[in-house]
Amino acid sequence: MTRFSIDTAGVSRERLALAGDPRELRECASQVAAATAAAMAAVGGEGDGVRSALERFRVVHTRALDAVADAAGALGDRLDSSTLEARSVELFVSAALAQIAVTRLGDHGAVPAPDAP
Repeated sequence: MTRFSIDTAGVSRERLALAGDPRELRECASQVAAATAAAMAAVGGEGDGVRSALERFRVVHTRALDAVADAAGALGDRLDSSTLEARSVELFVSAALAQIAVTRLGDHGAVPAPDAP
């Protein structure tokens, strides 16, 4: 099973970078668009499939970077607190699930509950 989690240190680092220059992600989106346009031009006439894939890549990634820039701008200083709250919820849910698992195993006689003598 794949497990996803928020990289709180990475978010803090990026928040500081965006606070210093909030246009960073938008400039990155422009660079992605320019680079893929150049790659599409370099493909030539025989590479319709590659050109189509590059166009999809360009559209998806430039829009995604713009969306992240919008979200980062909207969150501003709340980005750090949001990631810490998300981490707190992850830990709370994990602890609750672990307690349920231990209790159920204890009910079936497989493993005694932690507070059992």
